[in-house]
Amino acid sequence: MTKNLIFLLFFAIFSYSCSQVGDVKTAQNTEKKTEKQRSMENKIKENDFRIPSGSSLLDGEGLLSLGDLLGFEPGETYTDKSILFNVSLDKISFMPLISVDANSGVIVTDWYSFDGGKTRIKVNIRVINEEMNDDSLAINLFKQTFEESMWVDKGMDAVQANKIKSSILSSARNLKIASEL
Repeated sequence: MTKNLIFLLFFAIFSYSCSQVGDVKTAQNTEKKTEKQRSMENKIKENDFRIPSGSSLLDGEGLLSLGDLLGFEPGETYTDKSILFNVSLDKISFMPLISVDANSGVIVTDWYSFDGGKTRIKVNIRVINEEMNDDSLAINLFKQTFEESMWVDKGMDAVQANKIKSSILSSARNLKIASEL
């Protein structure tokens, strides 16, 4: 009877101590995670991907990593390598900005008034690629005028949008040439 009691006591202590090992490993794994792994996990949570924990996609040890699938490396944003995005942002920096999304290359301004408050414009810019041709940028310029105590839509102003696009492309090309010297 005493042997059974000792065996049962030993088994209970052993079982309890083994159950604590998982908690210790989880804490160690959290501390050992690289910046890349933490960045990937945050990206997964933001985009609601359903990837099982411990997947080789997360640790980057497999043939394919999540960074390859999402097209980025941690700490790298579109602005890190996009001359066109930076020039676009610089050209319209005098206007109030609503949204600047460096990862997708989108800049949205708020309404900006000029002509003594009689006219206002809003600009949306999307950097499509880095080829620095006319297809590399999509720019929409919306215009409104103040008539009889209210703002009236005048539609999109393609002429002014093309002028802004030409200015951005010209500056970006010059900057790229200067950086390659």
